[in-house]
Amino acid sequence: MALDDGTTALISTGGPDEATVYDQRRAADGSLGPSTAVVSVPGVTACLPVESASAVGNFAVGVECQTDTGLEDPPTRLVELVWTGDDGWVWKVQREGELGSVDFSPQGQYALFDSESRYGGPHRLTTYHADLGWGSLRRPPLGPTGDRLVAAVGDGGDVVAVRGAGDEDEPGYFFGGRLRVDVWENTGVRGRWTTRLDRPYPDGGIRPTAVDLGGGGFTATLVRSRSTGRLDGLADRLVVLSATDTRVQVRAVGRWSRQVLAADAARTVSGVGVVAWQAVDGRRSARTRMATVPPGRTRADVEVLPGRTTLTDGVATGRGLDLAVSPGGRVVVARVEHLRGAGGTTVRADAFTVDGAGALSPSTAAAWSQPRGVTVDVSAATLSAAVTLGLLTGPFYLEPLAAYAVLS
Repeated sequence: MALDDGTTALISTGGPDEATVYDQRRAADGSLGPSTAVVSVPGVTACLPVESASAVGNFAVGVECQTDTGLEDPPTRLVELVWTGDDGWVWKVQREGELGSVDFSPQGQYALFDSESRYGGPHRLTTYHADLGWGSLRRPPLGPTGDRLVAAVGDGGDVVAVRGAGDEDEPGYFFGGRLRVDVWENTGVRGRWTTRLDRPYPDGGIRPTAVDLGGGGFTATLVRSRSTGRLDGLADRLVVLSATDTRVQVRAVGRWSRQVLAADAARTVSGVGVVAWQAVDGRRSARTRMATVPPGRTRADVEVLPGRTTLTDGVATGRGLDLAVSPGGRVVVARVEHLRGAGGTTVRADAFTVDGAGALSPSTAAAWSQPRGVTVDVSAATLSAAVTLGLLTGPFYLEPLAAYAVLS
């Protein structure tokens, strides 16, 4: 995790049963400090950090652990950790739940975790403020089969929840498709939920992937799916939401493709949205595209990034692409490239700056040779960016060891 003072936070797990969370810092000059235990979670095994967010030197990390029940498929226990420069580490343990997303408000006032149970029940949204402590919100699921939710928080404690539902009962027949945007207005002791957008999609499904607040509004990405009526006939398209205080604009970006594997969104303090996505053009390879969405612009400016990749385990599971944008406009996108028949892969990271009109100016590029199942995760701060390289040794098994790189 790249921090605004030029340091990098290295969050890992280890100890007995891999149930202890550790914090180590890399200084701006490259020197490493000691590894310090933060918390040991009782009754769990095999903890792994899965997502993080930062702002103004503060950061939040979601860690998922397997409950030690002896079952073949045990419940997941979620550890929500927040570090602030004033108070150090605080944490909260959810007895059962899987992480949806993590966010930090643009000026570092609020952290937000959203999670859901594997066994049904409402979405849980947990907030943390250094002076107000922990807070909790809940949203009931949409439809008979539930929905996916991603959320972001503002510096005043307002929360935006982008929700999507829809299932394909058989090729050519979707049911329960819906896009909905709920906003929690933090008016003090009693806040309230309002619905900014509620749109049915009877012939398709909606899968939200990311949302970010900034510049008086929010930017979100979601994947709209439809059936072609053919056997295994998938069809996806990226949809971008751009919102101000008075309007939510829904725009389709790019063409229909066989599958959108990954999509991410971020927004600068000047209100420029930046999105990136990885889509399968044919049946065997995918390309990465980026787009900027400046305020007031009706169309997004799309750029195709060089290179293609086959559908490795990391790419096929949506972990072959990640995007991060600092509030001031430093953009970092990392992606996996793998050529057919090659034994290894290449991870490419490109850093840009984006101005208030949405124009991108390249600043730094780097590449690393990695094993075939590599995964990527990036964070961006004012002075640097950090890239974490994980490894999938199978479709669902993530190695506990990871590598990292720092771009300055």
